[in-house]
Order: sequence, then structure tokens, then C-alpha cells
Amino acid sequence: MFEREVIVHSESNPEEEVCGFILLHKDLSVSVEPAINEHSAPRDCFAISPRSFVRHSMDKTIIGVYHSHPRSNERPSAPDMAMSEEMGIPYLIYSVITKKFFLYYPESYEPEKLTGKPYIKGFFECTCLLKDYFKKELNINISKWNENYWLPQEDKDANKLLINILNKNLNKIEDKKLQKHDVIVFKVGRNDRCHVGVYCGDDYFIHQADKILSRKELLDHRWQAKIKEVYRHSSLV
Repeated sequence: MFEREVIVHSESNPEEEVCGFILLHKDLSVSVEPAINEHSAPRDCFAISPRSFVRHSMDKTIIGVYHSHPRSNERPSAPDMAMSEEMGIPYLIYSVITKKFFLYYPESYEPEKLTGKPYIKGFFECTCLLKDYFKKELNINISKWNENYWLPQEDKDANKLLINILNKNLNKIEDKKLQKHDVIVFKVGRNDRCHVGVYCGDDYFIHQADKILSRKELLDHRWQAKIKEVYRHSSLV
């Protein structure tokens, strides 16, 4: 898993911030490419040269920039958020102190496409597709509904986070009668982990599931049986 490489790089130099790129290749594989921290105060900040960005984006897609926090927790600093917003690129932060990740998605992020993306923990998950759908199809920016896109590992914690976010920001449809752009919460897997998709109309929904490319899929009887909740944005009620 690519996050293990980020941890190893971060722990290899616990006195300074390390940094690098998370890259998506044309064959849809993911790699981590360390970069040189060129900041004059590397204990507290990081900087990557523009030439590194150009070089890594020539035949690959930069899906994220990572860096470590050697002396603080995993939450992004004000400069972290400002730079992420300026570049429109997500920032993945690993704290050497707490041993935790934080994935910050900037509001300036522009999704290139909705379908055909591989599952990538944090970056291309079902909640990310929900965010991207709202921005691309409805021009509604919901990036800040969730602070940290590095979701909890435990199913119970991840489910609680998702339902709390949806209950806070959307209207629950009690009769579960679907209309276009409705958010569907499914219960899937052995542990009933929640999975989210968006109804596209004409009996199709779009989602990003583990181990497959994001895609539109027929909402057949198998998927209908897994529906737990249906939510609708206030502008569509």
C-alpha cells in the first residue's frame, strides 16, 4: 500500500518535514515519489520546486502531495491549506508524533472525470466520488462537509462519520423514492460497512467501489436490497 511508503519516508527523517508526490500512472497503478524539501526551514515547513511538479506530471497524474509533521499532529496548518488551495491538489499529511494521516481536499480541486477511476484509498473512494459528482454535475462544492478524507479504518467509525455528515447536510428521504442526484447509502460486505453512490436516473447509479473502476451501474434488485438510506440536497427538494 502506498501509505506504507509515506510512513517509511517520514520516519526515516523524524527531525524534518519530508515530502513527495502520490502519482497515478497510465496503467492505473499508484506510486510514491519522494522529493527534496527545498525549504530553508525544513524542521517546520516544506517546499517542492516547480521543476519537480513539471517533471512528474509529464507522463503521470499527480493525485496528491504528501508531507510529514515531525513536531505536531496530522492536521494541516494554515500554510498547508493555503498552498493546497492555490494548487488545487490534495495534501496528505502524516504525523510522526501521532502516527496518523490527514487528507485535506481543497475546495479548488477540479475533478477531471467521474467514471473510469481506480479505487485509491483516500483519494478515489465512494465519498470522494460523491464530492466530485456534486461539483461536476451540480456545481455544488461539498468538499468541507468532511474535514479529513482519510477515513477511519474501523467499519463502525466510518459508518458513523458518513451518516453524521449526510444527516447534517442533506435531507433524509423517508420513503426512499429516488429522483435524479439523490445520494444512496448502501450496506455492503460482511460487516455492513456503508457505501455511498448517487442516483443518475433511468435506474442507474454511479459509485466508486473497492477493487473496481468508478462506474455507472444498474440499480437492480441486488443493489436495491442493500439500500439503507436515501438523501437529497435542499436545492433539489
